[in-house]
Amino acid sequence: MNAALAAVAPPRTARRLRFASAALGGAVVGALVVLAALADVLAPHDPRALSGPLIAPPSVRHPMGTNDLGQDLLSTWLHGARVSLGVGFAAALLSTTLSGAVGILSVTSRPARAVLLGLTDVLLATPNLPLLVLAVTLMGPATWHLVPLLALVSWPAYARVVRAQTAATVQYDYVLAARAAGATPGRIVRTCLLPEVLPLLWTKFLLTTRWAILMEAVLALMGLSDPTRVSWGSTLSGAFAYPLLFVGNAWLWWALPPALAIAAVTLALSAIGQDFELWLNPAARLRRL
Repeated sequence: MNAALAAVAPPRTARRLRFASAALGGAVVGALVVLAALADVLAPHDPRALSGPLIAPPSVRHPMGTNDLGQDLLSTWLHGARVSLGVGFAAALLSTTLSGAVGILSVTSRPARAVLLGLTDVLLATPNLPLLVLAVTLMGPATWHLVPLLALVSWPAYARVVRAQTAATVQYDYVLAARAAGATPGRIVRTCLLPEVLPLLWTKFLLTTRWAILMEAVLALMGLSDPTRVSWGSTLSGAFAYPLLFVGNAWLWWALPPALAIAAVTLALSAIGQDFELWLNPAARLRRL
């Protein structure tokens, strides 16, 4: 560690707390991913089958109870994890790829620069939620529509960050030397630029996954979820549509588990992303002091 980084390094106790929170976050995300992957094995019932009495509290046959249709809520939670996490990770991967490509091309490709920067500015100036609602309403709420739509509205901000890092990197001596030695643009991107922006893109991937999971739930609560898929958001939507949810205790086994799952995964991804950002970015460390 050089002198500059050492000067802004947080105290050892703070570093341990951050590492502990990031490790806990990783454990939470990993556990949820494993549960989602094993949903077909672990779910005791078909999540859409009418497998029990209506609004039944947790029991041996239905460990998380049932909803107003008699569907097993443990099964809907497990299969909902697969959809919610799948949408989050897929949208984040596509969005991160777009941010990286646009950020680098807007520096290295002079013909594409004006178009990419103009498109970035337009999307940055457009509110995400109204644009998503309009697009989902026009295209339909199918999951394979939702993933690209979430990606398309979430790439511009980090494309600007990647562009700034790329613009600074191309001025470094080793990049100028590689260019003078006749390295092709593609080789410069692979060997000089990508290593500099990949940490930024990793942070972007984590934070966008969190955002995409939340947006999927928000759209589901607005009635804009895929009716053929069970997700945490659609389970919450069904729960809040039940008029007697808070009259008894049904909210405890119907609405609370998916809400806690969404909160847990978003907090876990935030902890991992913030720790990663602080580890990579000395300026961010200074802001925390």
